[in-house]
Amino acid sequence: MTVLCTLLAFVMVVAVLGLTVDAIPHSHESYWDQQDDMDRDEFLDILSRLSRTVMNRPEMENSKRGLDLGLSRGFSGSQAAKHLMGLAAANYAGGPGRRRRSEQA
Repeated sequence: MTVLCTLLAFVMVVAVLGLTVDAIPHSHESYWDQQDDMDRDEFLDILSRLSRTVMNRPEMENSKRGLDLGLSRGFSGSQAAKHLMGLAAANYAGGPGRRRRSEQA
């Protein structure tokens, strides 16, 4: 019994010390630097081509949906996954919805 109590005390001390360990400082070397990655002229060229494409397509003028470049409210991955799972469940024959009496028998 004494050995068990000693072992339990040792495990508790190790657990408490493990919770108080300081984390390693995070380096900023892995961050993506947007200023060095793209040339200003190249970016303006991409924007001008995009605006020409939007202006030349008449079906895009009457579109209710705007062009989202990821700058407005986002659509998170979990929301997208729930949406796709709902679509898959709706297309599945035994999926959610009202059951008819003829199918229950």
